[in-house]
Amino acid sequence: MKAFLTGLLLLSGLVLQAQQLFLEGFGRLNRTRYSSTNVPPDIQLSSKSAYLGFGGRLGFGADHLQVGGEYRSNLTNPTFKGATDEYAFDETYYGGFIRTKISRYPAMRFGLVLRIGAGAYNTTASLKKNGFKFNQDYDAVLGLNGGLGFSIPMAKHTMLEIGYTYNYLKRPDGVFIIPAHTASYHSISAGISLNFVFGKRAEQYRHLQENWKFRNGWRG
Repeated sequence: MKAFLTGLLLLSGLVLQAQQLFLEGFGRLNRTRYSSTNVPPDIQLSSKSAYLGFGGRLGFGADHLQVGGEYRSNLTNPTFKGATDEYAFDETYYGGFIRTKISRYPAMRFGLVLRIGAGAYNTTASLKKNGFKFNQDYDAVLGLNGGLGFSIPMAKHTMLEIGYTYNYLKRPDGVFIIPAHTASYHSISAGISLNFVFGKRAEQYRHLQENWKFRNGWRG
């Protein structure tokens, strides 16, 4: 409880001292890394399945460090086919993240982005069998994710964000003879972010923009 209250206090201080607002929308290509020690003979969850998704992030904080919330969902679903059956998993994610960008001027310059997060993975499994389709909603599963990427300037306040994320989660036993399994997956994403700076830091950025060395690409 003390650790929770301490974290809440630090987060409140970060909100009050916020110098940057970060907003990102992205598309993503995913590839499954499912595994199970008890797989029915007609389906192999360990086989790989690629699928598409989209999402968004909203963060705030210091110039080099933001905390925020993230939403993700599927455009297509990972699908696994057996001899007579077909299984698919439709997933929606809600969670939080901590993000840092390694750059001298993060809101304007190229930099390396590191991010960790945790949240609820909500899944609906479907089974197609003999012309019929059956659905099952799993209870929300807590999972972890983390990744890295690059943030590339495009225009004022606007960045191209390209990155990799690994998602780790486990699902319990389900109906349709779906066993408990590790439902981890890889993601490659590309999107556009808006980066707004406030307070004293915004004044420093304004001076940098007016500096002829900065306008000509200098870092000093």
